[in-house]
Amino acid sequence: MWSFACTAFELATGDMLFAPKDGNGYGEDEDHLALMMELLGKMPRKIATGGARSKDYFDRHGDLKRIIRLKYWPLERLLTDKYKFLEAEAREFADFFCPMLAFAPERRPTAQQCLQHPWLNLGTQNNGDHIEAQMRNLHIKG
Repeated sequence: MWSFACTAFELATGDMLFAPKDGNGYGEDEDHLALMMELLGKMPRKIATGGARSKDYFDRHGDLKRIIRLKYWPLERLLTDKYKFLEAEAREFADFFCPMLAFAPERRPTAQQCLQHPWLNLGTQNNGDHIEAQMRNLHIKG
């Protein structure tokens, strides 16, 4: 579901969701983690410190070691500020999209659950026309 969410974001905006790069004193992997947390909030400590390479990036509190100041920019605000979505469109898309990016995989919805989401409105149309209309409304870049 995480990959699908990244693809949906790219379809809706024309940009990659996370485009990490090396910085002064940190690498691309750590920047990737920082970008995820800036969008989704602080990673739960158990997840941040539970990986095989966690000690390379996180301290014992679950904070990044080399990137101190994160610039939090929740999806709804990102969509309205940078991509000029209407507030209602941004809120509806974020409501559909954000659960797929839960840090804990067991908290992410299944594909079947996503199909039931009101944003897709599949209860009234089964032929995909509504999905296409929703994606057009999100200003999909070609």
